[in-house]
Amino acid sequence: MEQYEYWLQVAEDIRLHVVENLPFESRAKGLICGNCIGLSQSLKTTAEKTCVLAEEIIHSRINVGDILDQRNISSAKQEHITRKALRNELANLRSIASLLKQGYRQSYEIAEKLGVTEEFLHAAISGYQQQYGSYVTIDGDTLLLEPTVVLLSQLQ
Repeated sequence: MEQYEYWLQVAEDIRLHVVENLPFESRAKGLICGNCIGLSQSLKTTAEKTCVLAEEIIHSRINVGDILDQRNISSAKQEHITRKALRNELANLRSIASLLKQGYRQSYEIAEKLGVTEEFLHAAISGYQQQYGSYVTIDGDTLLLEPTVVLLSQLQ
């Protein structure tokens, strides 16, 4: 099952209705209102749809109220919590390390295998850098997060 299909099933399981290809007036890629998730017609790839749908589902699980105004500290905090949960769902460190061990080196290859956009993967790695610094230990190996993502064992 592809990632997008998985997240469509998750939405269905928790009784969220997903509507695709909506002509949003704003630049938003996805919005949730009540039990309905709308995805913008600007989303062209399955990977883009996956990232946006998963984010909206996670918003439905952990956010309270309207968080569109990111100047509000509470809204910004809720968005940060959502982004952290999202990267752990779609591009967790264990999966990235596993793909590196399998020989995937380029970010576009890793993103494709994870079913996410390359932009999302870079944002996830940036979030991990903020959380852990320049490296983290995964399953007994060191995953270097900068200047590029690589397993230390592969450099030796």
